[in-house]
Amino acid sequence: MTAVAALPIEKTPGVCGGNARVAGTRIPVWLLVAYRRQGATDAALLDDFPALAAEQVTAAWDYYRANPLEIDRAVWWNDTAATPDGERARPEVLVAGLLLGLSGAEIVAGFEVPVTEAELDAAWQLYRQDPARFRPAARG
Repeated sequence: MTAVAALPIEKTPGVCGGNARVAGTRIPVWLLVAYRRQGATDAALLDDFPALAAEQVTAAWDYYRANPLEIDRAVWWNDTAATPDGERARPEVLVAGLLLGLSGAEIVAGFEVPVTEAELDAAWQLYRQDPARFRPAARG
């Protein structure tokens, strides 16, 4: 039995930010989940990541099902990193962080342009007025 088969998902401090990843690779589970949320099929993932085997993709989905909050938070952190430099955080991203149970301090830390308590409060009020606008992405 290979190490990959024995431990299909691993976490190593300093590798991929310590996030869960496919063993023996630098492919984090959150990245596969993010691709799936954008419509990627397993076949497309295998094409895009030729180092992956179907069993490894299945292991990533199993890990996500067992640890959704961990992976959803990792997706959120990486979404914040995708906010263009100098731009304000979108209310949808702020609310997503709140719904994941992140503290205001954690959310503020996720953005280059500081987020204020007033912005967090305003985003939450928008959510309370129109929750459909803030519908989360489908889970993998």
